[in-house]
Amino acid sequence: MMGIAADTYADLTRKMYEDWEQRFYPKQKDLLEKASTGQLASEQLSRVDENLRGSLRASTQSNANRMARFGVTAEQNTSGDARQALGIAGTKNAVRKHAEERSMSILSGANMGLRQKMNVGGGM
Repeated sequence: MMGIAADTYADLTRKMYEDWEQRFYPKQKDLLEKASTGQLASEQLSRVDENLRGSLRASTQSNANRMARFGVTAEQNTSGDARQALGIAGTKNAVRKHAEERSMSILSGANMGLRQKMNVGGGM
């Protein structure tokens, strides 16, 4: 009986490893390459640009529509534009800093034990 259980366990372990090697390892390798070359950070920065500019445009349009309901025209607010530019710059700097920290963690192997700490719900 013990031999059958050991053989079954060994077979399951081999199949799990083959599954990981075929499905997950290529993605993991791709992400590690993107993170180490800076491509991942570049993609994030372009998404930040698109998302922030889109939401700022929507906010400005919403404000103009609200003001138009009262018969008032919104004036060009240079301090608001400056705040928006600072917000975009701050967000991009945070993405760059996180990308640098991620690269250093990859190089040092700091996140190797992360799988044991992770919870399915996303908490640690």
